[in-house]
Amino acid sequence: MQITFLDAVLFPTYFLLLFLAIFWMLVLFSPEQKPKRELKRKPKFSTIIPVFNEEKSVGGTLESLVNLRYPKELMEIVVVNDGSKDNTQQIVEQFIATHPEDNIKLINQDNHGKGRAMNTGLAYISGEFFACLDADSFIHSNALEAMLPLFADKQVGAVCPLMKVRNPQNTLQKVQWTEYIINMFYRFLNAKINCVHVTPGPFSVYRTKVIKDLGGFYEGTITEDLEIAIRLQSHHYKILQTFDTIVETISPETWKQAFRQRVRWYKGSVDNTIRYKKMLFNKEYGDFGFLRMPAIILSGLIAIVLSIALLQDLLKRVIQYGAYLKEINFDILTLIKNFSPDINLLTLPYFKLLIAGTLIAISLFIMVKAFKLVQEKITNYGRTWVSLITYLLVYSLFLSTVWMYIAYMFVRRKKNFWY
Repeated sequence: MQITFLDAVLFPTYFLLLFLAIFWMLVLFSPEQKPKRELKRKPKFSTIIPVFNEEKSVGGTLESLVNLRYPKELMEIVVVNDGSKDNTQQIVEQFIATHPEDNIKLINQDNHGKGRAMNTGLAYISGEFFACLDADSFIHSNALEAMLPLFADKQVGAVCPLMKVRNPQNTLQKVQWTEYIINMFYRFLNAKINCVHVTPGPFSVYRTKVIKDLGGFYEGTITEDLEIAIRLQSHHYKILQTFDTIVETISPETWKQAFRQRVRWYKGSVDNTIRYKKMLFNKEYGDFGFLRMPAIILSGLIAIVLSIALLQDLLKRVIQYGAYLKEINFDILTLIKNFSPDINLLTLPYFKLLIAGTLIAISLFIMVKAFKLVQEKITNYGRTWVSLITYLLVYSLFLSTVWMYIAYMFVRRKKNFWY
């Protein structure tokens, strides 16, 4: 049997994915340790909202914050306007004027990026705990009731809520809605073994003293939420994930916007993995060092190598078929008329089909468990079969393209971008 380059890539990939699937299945069915929930007092709480050209959504974001079920005298909101060019500043000022009973501050500064904006806000807040809330996200009113009690354990440095896509409209947004749901299932599994590696901008809550003691947010990265999470892990703080409250975020509407966002996310994850390379395969950091950190790089490498192998195999087949067409003088019409499927049951690649079928079955199982975990139905936004097929068949190719572009950025040493 002739082994092609594609086979040489696919076989190890299949076995690696199968191994990981079995590992995560074992994690799924392992006993879950319930975190302490004994923080009965009500501490002062702050929220930092970094904004840049958020005129369409910042008003709704602020509205969701002032509607939290928490004593207003114990809450403060700091909005850091990072050099917006639209009407963001005017909208925030108007909101402050119409909500005098809420403690809201607006700080204007030149554009320096989200990390600087977060550090500016950090210098102004006085809460024992604080959250970062992106200005395109909306938190449910029970958030603090669900999240603050988890800080009863002094080793907890951050708590993250359940994230969902807000009111998806087009096919791409519904694809991302599915993606977020499945990603939340993986976050559930990672949280069970203390391997949460990112505290997302939509309302991750931090222990203020811990973040200040660690020096605040790193301003030299395009994914400050991932960097601070890895830094917390490097100092052995716990990051908990709760599913008892929800934050909804607006997802990109176009493929171009989604592409730029994913490039920023994944390129930032690679940059920060390199920055904290000392944690890789370091037993001092347990599962996080041996599993989570390598997986950040490995997922990208698998996507890139698979893409190259598939493109090489496709190009080879195109060349071969082109040569065949040339031999028959490109008589395609006759070729179509005489076409008949040639299927030999004895020569089918049963081993490949078995592995592929196993992985597909596990993927479907994960999808069912994910939707059940976040209490969503696949039909919540009408007939979603188009978006589901797009997610299963097209979206993986889209993400592979993202990783290929990131490889190109490394080779050409292209600068990171935020927007």
